[in-house]
Amino acid sequence: MLKFLNKKKKDNKGFSLVELIIVVAILAILVGLLAPQYIKYVEKSRKSADASNLSEMVNAVQIYAADAESSLPAGTYTITIRKEAETDGTPTDITGGTTAGLTAVKKAVAETAPDYTNTKLKSSKWGDKGDDESIKADIEVDSEGGTKVTYSPQKLRDFINNKATTQPAGQ
Repeated sequence: MLKFLNKKKKDNKGFSLVELIIVVAILAILVGLLAPQYIKYVEKSRKSADASNLSEMVNAVQIYAADAESSLPAGTYTITIRKEAETDGTPTDITGGTTAGLTAVKKAVAETAPDYTNTKLKSSKWGDKGDDESIKADIEVDSEGGTKVTYSPQKLRDFINNKATTQPAGQ
């Protein structure tokens, strides 16, 4: 009986080549099916991060404009986030309005996002025809502290509007 068991052990040399090829083929099919979904999720995550960064900066300006203790001069302020740094060495820039207003807006954003000037785009899929190197928000501040925000490009506007409409009630 022991000789039979020992002989069987010696003949068992592992998996056959056909078995290994079948396993590799199954793994390749699974990777082929799952890789595109994984890439979509990664890109959606990058877009969410970009939209969140810009929204955080916009919210800081809106809160500052609405605060009764601060005064933000009326005007249009633009926050732009780029993929690469501009000539001044920063990928994020705030422009527009008066000099005093611009200083106040930069201060308000810096309080919320201290390193906002180094915020870069994570996604490169915002535009349709190569104009996907930046996203921006135009914030119109009226004399009473009210704000109106316009996002561009269109894909960013749709992305932010879609997030706003899919939020659960009470949030």
